[in-house]
Amino acid sequence: MINKKTIPFKTVTKRNGDTQPFLQNKILQSIWLAVQKVGGTDKERAQVLADEAVLHLVNTYPDSKVIASEQIGNGVEKILIEHGHAKVSKEFILYRENQKHAIQDKESLGIEDDIGLSYNTLYILKRRYLKRDEKGQTIETPRQMLERVAKALSSVEKGAKKKKEWYEKFLSIMVSFDFLPGTRTLTNSGKDRSQLANCFVWPLEDDIDDIFKILHQSTQIKRNGGGCGYNFSHIRPEGDTVNGIPELAAGPVRLIEMFDLMTSMFRQEGRYESGNMAVLNTNHPDIFNFISAKKNDGYLPKTNISIGITDDFMEAAVEGKNWDLVNPRTGEVENTVKARSILDLVAQLAWATGDPGILNLSAMNRGTALANPLLKKRGMIMATNPCGEVPLYPYESCNLGYVNFTKFIDNGKFDHKRLAEVMKIATRLMDNVIDASWFPVKKVDESVRAHRRLGMGCVGWADALIDLDIAYDSEEAFKLAEKVTKTMYEAAFESSVEIAKEKGAFPLVKDSIWADKKEKPRNVALLTFPPSSGNAVICETSFAIEPHFALAYEQNILGGMRLKTMNEKLKDRLKAAGVYSEELMQKILANHGSVQGIDEVPADIKKVFKVAHDINWKDHIRMQASFQKWTDNAITKTVNMPSTATPEDIKDAYVHAWKLGCKGLTVYRDATKSEQVFEFGDGNKPEEEKVRKCPDCDKPLVHEHNCWKCKECGFSVCEI
Repeated sequence: MINKKTIPFKTVTKRNGDTQPFLQNKILQSIWLAVQKVGGTDKERAQVLADEAVLHLVNTYPDSKVIASEQIGNGVEKILIEHGHAKVSKEFILYRENQKHAIQDKESLGIEDDIGLSYNTLYILKRRYLKRDEKGQTIETPRQMLERVAKALSSVEKGAKKKKEWYEKFLSIMVSFDFLPGTRTLTNSGKDRSQLANCFVWPLEDDIDDIFKILHQSTQIKRNGGGCGYNFSHIRPEGDTVNGIPELAAGPVRLIEMFDLMTSMFRQEGRYESGNMAVLNTNHPDIFNFISAKKNDGYLPKTNISIGITDDFMEAAVEGKNWDLVNPRTGEVENTVKARSILDLVAQLAWATGDPGILNLSAMNRGTALANPLLKKRGMIMATNPCGEVPLYPYESCNLGYVNFTKFIDNGKFDHKRLAEVMKIATRLMDNVIDASWFPVKKVDESVRAHRRLGMGCVGWADALIDLDIAYDSEEAFKLAEKVTKTMYEAAFESSVEIAKEKGAFPLVKDSIWADKKEKPRNVALLTFPPSSGNAVICETSFAIEPHFALAYEQNILGGMRLKTMNEKLKDRLKAAGVYSEELMQKILANHGSVQGIDEVPADIKKVFKVAHDINWKDHIRMQASFQKWTDNAITKTVNMPSTATPEDIKDAYVHAWKLGCKGLTVYRDATKSEQVFEFGDGNKPEEEKVRKCPDCDKPLVHEHNCWKCKECGFSVCEI
């Protein structure tokens, strides 16, 4: 250790402005921690590196009695890199990031907060959405980001007056966080050749040339941003005849492998990766192989799989009837099985692995305003985007946007009037996203503009219910969900009709139920409820229409950082009741983030503050059905079940959701997946415990509201 007399520094200035004595042993401690993180055991080497770092600082700042903690950190990083300790340096950098995050010093982020946001929101915006220069330096503020989006979307209006009018209206609902477009639009608006849509669907025929054409075109889309859905039901079964030669066909599952592999070839801007939805109808001969495809963890990592059910199939399954499996190449029945055996296998695999999901093709295709108004002339929609909330025709896409429900609570009541006002502006904003978008595939461009499908959903439903003092699993909550969605739909439809009078209805309106109506809409569909993870984080509220997953938790975020967090609304209520303490927080943390069963928590608080696993699966489905009643697209919602749930429980959930008219269903049984974003207790796990790894950078994936995500490189794939 270097002699203290040769060191000029007496004081260290911390990031938050505090000061403390300079202690060179702290440099050794931080380096030694980083060394141990990468498996190192040589503490003497750590001491040498610490001495080198101190010497470097003395030579760099020879006359400074005061040194900043940032200067010390930069010096240590330099020495570690110069001495070939890249892995140790990375861990040290992570440690510094944790320190910055822990004290939540907004100034340390290096961006101006010109809206009045929290540290967490600023941190996320900087990492993901704010514009950067060629060197990777952030060059815009949060308000400038929203101004960029508002300018890009209002620029498609005709005339300077209209541009100015809608620029101001668009900016007003975004700056207030009443409504935000999807993160793809936040990131890419205003850029050259900006693809602003989130999701796409592609046709697949039983022809090798067609298959490779679609593989190429969908890959072009993926590298510019957006997930893709496919229905493989037209593909001949595995082992079928090819050119008169028997047992040659690869079958749908092998082709899905190829599409899954190509998904990893290109990253989207902002470091996101694409995902797939693969659908197979229940009458395909390979349906059993398809259902079992993901029984091995890590297989098809970028693809969600869902079976396509119909009313006929579900009736046959419930009544114990036979079900024909038909070769799509010949149209002949290849096998006849009990319909129930298919549903039983789906329930068994979903119980064990979380896959597959279910898409209700009949519910998606009723031929009404709220379920495919193009059915009669255009036929059935057969696939969805990767998360399952947007049924789409081939080559079609959807752009997503989110109302923040927490912004519409006024004096303990939900303000439906203001929600309607915001929805009218939001509808035009989202319609303009279509005109501002660019697509690399001509058929996609044509289909998007022919349908003009929108997908407006929400963030903050669970938080809004808490603000209203309404239990998530109550009749009052179900009725409010239906009323709120009705308000959203009617306001959006009214706005869509007004825009159509000015700009024209969607081109395919002649094939729709509105063909002979006086009032024709601008858009084929308007509402959907996606997972909303990115927008919920930005708005710092709950995800989509989901209940809170936990009220106290330890969260893995952004490259290995871990924070213990308690829901602020719960904390405020506990303080108001005079029962809050750190000991109580630890109890809630150890109780899987739930307040149920904890004596110190008052009954009125327990009634309102329920987490996903406190809610019966039937009430999860009822909430989804309540929102579905006025939603013309579909909904992503997780139906949580305890680890003690059985495959029979899951099958009952499928039947219940079908009877209530849900267009899709995701069942997640606790402990199905190997790692989740939220951990309870101290978060310690046995080293031998299996962890799902990112296929690109080998870092652990986290399970976050229907999606597996890598916080290191941005890989993401979502479950239906």
